[in-house]
Amino acid sequence: MLELKNISKSYGAQLILNNINLIVQANQLVSILGPSGSGKSTLLQIIGLLLKPDSGSIQLNGINYNKLRESDLAQFRNTQLGFVFQFHNLMGEFTCEENVKMPLFIREKSLSEEQENHYQDIIKHLGVNHLMNKFPGQLSGGEQQRVAVARALMNKPALLLADEPTGNLDNKNAESLYEMFLKLKQSFGQQIIMVTHNEALTKQSDQVIYINSGIIQ
Repeated sequence: MLELKNISKSYGAQLILNNINLIVQANQLVSILGPSGSGKSTLLQIIGLLLKPDSGSIQLNGINYNKLRESDLAQFRNTQLGFVFQFHNLMGEFTCEENVKMPLFIREKSLSEEQENHYQDIIKHLGVNHLMNKFPGQLSGGEQQRVAVARALMNKPALLLADEPTGNLDNKNAESLYEMFLKLKQSFGQQIIMVTHNEALTKQSDQVIYINSGIIQ
């Protein structure tokens, strides 16, 4: 379970988030909606330990962010959190297989049998196994995002954070990616928080959160 208590964030005199409280249960897909500049992406970055709030606390599965030492933050982020962004950020000089396995290669020279089996499960479940020998530049936008999701799942994150993941996709591919998130929740029990501007892609979410002017409405 993810629990946010009284999260606030300002930039100078501008208040971005104002006393946000939120509970996300295990195995839930939560969509965050709001106009541009409402604070939704800032909130996701705070949950993802990419930004620090000015006040408040966050707890994920019993671990309080506030009690993590600086030296432990990066490890927690890399092992407990998965990220999918609007731009897939795949490395063009590596194959898709290498891109997907990269989170593990960063700290290990080779994958264990268990990790290799997990890799195979992910690419088959996401339907990207036929793309693994290709380079990102050879893929469509929708295919690149699927590969990016596979990469985000390699560390078996407790929480998957997706910031406008369909922003560069057409309606068909956007709907396909959202359906994939639903399957991840059902098949893997994956907890997912997705920021989106597309209200049509929230119809089967467990929670839909509306943020405007830094306040949940």
